[in-house]
Amino acid sequence: RRTQCANQLKQVGLAILQTESMSRMFPSGGITPYPKIEDYSSGGKAFGPNKQGLSWAFQILPSMEGGSIASITTTPQIANSVVSTYFCPSRRGPTSYVNTDPKRVSEQQISGPVTYWLSDYAAVHPGPSRNEQPSLFDKLIAPAPAQTGQIANTVGCSNGFGFWGKQTSVMDFTPLTAQAMGTQYTDFKGVMVRSSYFVKNGTVTQLGYKPNCRIKDIADGTTKTMMVFEKRLIVPYVPGSQEDDEGWSSGWDYDTVRTTYCTPTQDSTSKIVSNDSLGSARAPGSAHAAGINAVFADGSVSMINYDVDPETFNCLGHREDGQSVSAR
Repeated sequence: RRTQCANQLKQVGLAILQTESMSRMFPSGGITPYPKIEDYSSGGKAFGPNKQGLSWAFQILPSMEGGSIASITTTPQIANSVVSTYFCPSRRGPTSYVNTDPKRVSEQQISGPVTYWLSDYAAVHPGPSRNEQPSLFDKLIAPAPAQTGQIANTVGCSNGFGFWGKQTSVMDFTPLTAQAMGTQYTDFKGVMVRSSYFVKNGTVTQLGYKPNCRIKDIADGTTKTMMVFEKRLIVPYVPGSQEDDEGWSSGWDYDTVRTTYCTPTQDSTSKIVSNDSLGSARAPGSAHAAGINAVFADGSVSMINYDVDPETFNCLGHREDGQSVSAR
């Protein structure tokens, strides 16, 4: 089963690289939880990676067997489409969740329940390197959660630097612009970065984030930079928690993006990871006994052990920190 999981991630990696080859840029990580395909398509055709608010997992579908799903133009139909490749066989078969969350109704303006098919894989979002934020590195060892209502700028298994930006209320997923973040915005340094094209109620906002990553932007080398890895879940697997309720098509969200601030942890009954009560929603992890499978920017797949050094793990997610470490 672990080998089958690795083979599935190999397919994912090849689809990402084919998307980069066709678009001359990598997929983005999407824009925000509960994106609407109606906002990110025109004339029955989904926007490309530079303007797509849905997840990286949606953007690579034309290069996978699920390519027909990419032509669907209604949000409930996409949510209710299963991509079996996105489920690790060591954990579970294809699994769905009927979502009645009022935040979904507020964001997507769709009344009634919607069935979301879930996913076990997430894009890699790194924290700042030691050189970028040296004064914050110590918190990687003794993490502290971000303050409610503030830009997440703490290190450790927290929201992750720049992960959310800022929410104006618990019912609003509107991201801050790069200008509004000020010095808190230092660019997203993974292979799949947050989209900068945000649509809400028909109004387009350019957030001012740097463009999607290209091959040339991976300064540390494609063989040493992770793109996608397995995400941690709580056992028993009961869909509906904040990290497992919006499915594979959700934009910049815990369902489809996790941070290397959290070292990988095996699935367990505990919600606490690295001393953070919400860490399970942000952490990579798996049902495997030894570690997690991760696909790198050259398309190769490696197993990352659970006891990996925290800084080494963050370096593997960072495409240009100058620390050319290897997991092999």
